Amino acid sequence: MPSIVLDNEETYKIDSSATIIIRSAKADIEYDLKDGDYAILVFNDSERDLSLNDHGNITNANVTINYIQLDDHDLLQKSNINVNKDASLKINATYLGTKNKDIVYDLVNRESDSLIDITSNIVCLDEANFQLDCIGTIKKGSKRAKCHQANHCLTMGVPKKAAVLPVLNIDENDVEASHSLSSGTIDEEILFYMNSRGLSQKEALNLILRSYLMPDEHFYDDFTDGKAIQEMANRKVDDLCSM
Repeated sequence: MPSIVLDNEETYKIDSSATIIIRSAKADIEYDLKDGDYAILVFNDSERDLSLNDHGNITNANVTINYIQLDDHDLLQKSNINVNKDASLKINATYLGTKNKDIVYDLVNRESDSLIDITSNIVCLDEANFQLDCIGTIKKGSKRAKCHQANHCLTMGVPKKAAVLPVLNIDENDVEASHSLSSGTIDEEILFYMNSRGLSQKEALNLILRSYLMPDEHFYDDFTDGKAIQEMANRKVDDLCSM
């Protein structure tokens, strides 16, 4: 199955594993994933400000959604996904914080024996205005549901704002839930060491960004056109480090 390229503003319905490349200024994605195992890759290649709205339902399925956003443009993202009985949702989100980025994950354990697990890796650069609201809700009656969040934010320079707000709304007793947040800046000693080994400041920052933002080199092997997407992602990081 070839990659799905979103180059207009219609609603795209996803009911199977998919590689989604966004090139429009506005994108609407509706998930309807049932009875199986699915892997989704959402890659922002719009090269302009983007408004992304993705939503839908997961039922009796195991789903992984990977978001990769490395663009130097504004981003407004709202992700609202319901996880129903005997279903699991794992989200891996990678964001480069530049310009204005406002992201909301509204993830709901709607029925019993459902699992939500979200991990975000963020790098906020100088003058970035970045906010991520990560909201997990366990509905009443969702016994044995699990909802876990892990957010990691690295700042470089002086962002205007670098805010990650984890929230858990729990309306059931027999559940598991957790959230964590780590944040910090690049260790100057690491930069000094890399410079002393002959790397320029830009080369050192490039390597650090890649290690923090980019998935394992074999990550893309599981997706349609994965090699081409990996090259696009590498180019975006290279372009950023040459600015």
